[in-house]
Amino acid sequence: MKFNWITYNSEYKAIVDFWLDDDTRRFTAIDDSFEDYVQYWEINSDSNKGEYFWCKVITDKNGTPFGIIAVGLCGDVFTISEYVIDPQKRNKGYGSSALKELLLESDRIIGKKITIANAVIFPSNKASQKAFEKAGFKYETIHPDGDAMYYTYKAPND
Repeated sequence: MKFNWITYNSEYKAIVDFWLDDDTRRFTAIDDSFEDYVQYWEINSDSNKGEYFWCKVITDKNGTPFGIIAVGLCGDVFTISEYVIDPQKRNKGYGSSALKELLLESDRIIGKKITIANAVIFPSNKASQKAFEKAGFKYETIHPDGDAMYYTYKAPND
């Protein structure tokens, strides 16, 4: 284990909201605060927290938060719906390393094994494309409108 994974709570609101720079707002569905986004999925949907929806704050070994990720489950397929890295830690390997750890150690981190996962990434978000590919995701296709790229992860056969 390289990172610590903590279930998001309002204690992290100010830290995570500080990470919501222009790039993050352009490349995610987060309009106001990350907490508003989490509450929407926890309260206003069938995404039972800890059963079909997880939101994890990622910290380094010293306990310093550097990222947050939201994961949903529908059927047997997981979706990485939002993934935000502290702007000061971007393009330094934190994003791809943490994502890879989540995929390989999901039983420990969320209590379920991720065998198939999807992600939707904007074509102009080259950093996310690179991070997801480094973590094991493969590009599948682009939306007919050209405004979204679809990526899939399939766990290696044991």
